[in-house]
Amino acid sequence: MSLGVSSLRSMSVSHWKLLTHLKECVSKSCSNEKGILFVLSKEWVSVLQKLRMIYGSVDSQIRKNCDSKSAIVNEQIKAEKGCSQTDSKEAVPKEDNGYSLPQVQTGFKPKKNSVQNVEVCKELMPKWKLSKEAMSKIHNNSRTRHVIVSAASAETVQSRLKRLEDLASHLNQYPEARHYATKEGIIRVLLQMRKTADDEPTLAVLREILAVLGHVDPLPGRGIRILSIDGGGIRGVLVIELLKKLEELTGKRVYEMFDYVCGVSTGAILLCVLVPQKKTLTELSEMYKELSTKIFTQSAFWGTSNLVWSHSYYDTEMWEQLLKLYVGETSLMRTARDPLMPKLSVISTVVNLPRVTAYVFRNYSLPYKVQSPYMGGCKHKLWEAVRASAAAPSYFEEYRLGDLLHQDGGLLVNNPTAVALHEAKQLWPGCPVQCVVSFGTGRTNPAVCSEDVNSSSWKTKFFKILDSATDTEAVHTMLNDLLPDGAYFRFNPYVTEMVTMDEIRPNKIGQLEQDATMYYRRNKETFQEAAKSLMQSSTLSQKALNWIRLQREMLGMK
Repeated sequence: MSLGVSSLRSMSVSHWKLLTHLKECVSKSCSNEKGILFVLSKEWVSVLQKLRMIYGSVDSQIRKNCDSKSAIVNEQIKAEKGCSQTDSKEAVPKEDNGYSLPQVQTGFKPKKNSVQNVEVCKELMPKWKLSKEAMSKIHNNSRTRHVIVSAASAETVQSRLKRLEDLASHLNQYPEARHYATKEGIIRVLLQMRKTADDEPTLAVLREILAVLGHVDPLPGRGIRILSIDGGGIRGVLVIELLKKLEELTGKRVYEMFDYVCGVSTGAILLCVLVPQKKTLTELSEMYKELSTKIFTQSAFWGTSNLVWSHSYYDTEMWEQLLKLYVGETSLMRTARDPLMPKLSVISTVVNLPRVTAYVFRNYSLPYKVQSPYMGGCKHKLWEAVRASAAAPSYFEEYRLGDLLHQDGGLLVNNPTAVALHEAKQLWPGCPVQCVVSFGTGRTNPAVCSEDVNSSSWKTKFFKILDSATDTEAVHTMLNDLLPDGAYFRFNPYVTEMVTMDEIRPNKIGQLEQDATMYYRRNKETFQEAAKSLMQSSTLSQKALNWIRLQREMLGMK
């Protein structure tokens, strides 16, 4: 303690000497006949020489103080723990050939043998050396470079798989490392590795890493094929029945027909079960009815009580448990390991920002230097995406993820076709649109209003505003005018009765299925045109261009 005090005293004395000398220099310069510039240049040389002498002695004294303090602390540690414990090193997980994954430092972290010195001398260090952001970026880049080189130099299949898993984990944990990895040419390395790999586990993790980096393979068809499904609660059974007809016409499953699928609310539930789990549409229909029956069965008394206290009529906690069971807890990005998995997005509405905005849950990242106007993320789980997208006000509680509060995506984007089209064009810029299939969840002919045209109740006004905000046909009208003929198909059946989202009576659900069957009979030719458009394969010239593009990427050429 006395050493530290004496060093502070010596520093304060040196400061006073410096100030006194500066005062003398200024007073001399004012009375000298040769001019102030000459005097300043001469006197400042003298000042700098004395500065070096003064602070040189102080700096050496501080170093001696720190070293002596460190020696005392080290002797105390050795006395308490023994030399054997002091000399032991921290265990590091190792792989073959001495491979280990370096740790990312989030701030200044000294070596173990200098921890005590830092406690004494940290106040003497420049602030820029203690910058967490600078140190984090340096170490993160170093770690990224290490895992890339290690994966590329692996000699065995097991070693390569282990290192690729580390790389996938690193890129998912530190999104800022993706850009650095891309600039380092990692995509070229991964594509070359994929060309020579022949085991499915390695190919699977390679697919995930490429999806994290925003890389997409060439399209198998003549252009982009998009599937979009609206929200609508139990009326989702209409979509299931119509998808069955489309599968019958094409002879392919839904995930084989489309390159990009997007859903909101009900559409999110259907797609997040149907596509990742590879369920049949019959299995999906049974599951959806079972899920609806479990969650929408509740007494009016308890429902009203919940609505007052939690703003949700139904049991939100049970709803989350059912989603974990039926949808699953797989992360969105991990679904990219499936070779038949299309690009998937789910849309919610963020309501706690200054402006209500759409949020896109993705199982992919956008390519390097490509930004979307929509907020979004890919680090969430499937059930979380569905929970956020289907958080219908008054039905379920809002859902918080991090700092964002999510509600039903249908509040802002009840027809997600336009968002899906924009996202797909970001992934495959310059590619034409081959086919867009958009499914609605039913509509009715506008009823004649029986109320007085000059007045209406607050309830009527509220529902009119809600209908206007969640309108799906305005998007349909716009896309129908903009997209080329034969590339856009919208299927939104007229229903006998517009049932509520939480309808579970079997006769009402049966009526919806009959309405879907009748709608298909009246529009069979349109369905056949859509199936024909979806089945168009790429031309020979497109295949040649795709092959050239892939070769250029493997060679690192843009």
